[in-house]
Amino acid sequence: MGKHGSAALNIGLGAAILYLGAHAVTGHQGLIAYVDLQAEERALEQRVDALDGEQAALEARAARLRPQSLDLDYLDERARITLAAGDPDEVVFKLD
Repeated sequence: MGKHGSAALNIGLGAAILYLGAHAVTGHQGLIAYVDLQAEERALEQRVDALDGEQAALEARAARLRPQSLDLDYLDERARITLAAGDPDEVVFKLD
């Protein structure tokens, strides 16, 4: 192989390496896409944790209204809040 053939081969291999390297970093399944997916995964895991907590709170509220474990004070509280009802001589304070 002559000098020109060797130089062309080196240029071709160099171009191929640059192309593959750039694609490995910026491509559809490249390093940048991987980092973005990792960040999205962390955000979704946090959302799942928040929803798990919300579900646990709702299950606890539902348990207090089941016939086997009915909490009459809680039932009265929910009825007053839902119906905006109370006795005429009561003073109601709503706290967040």
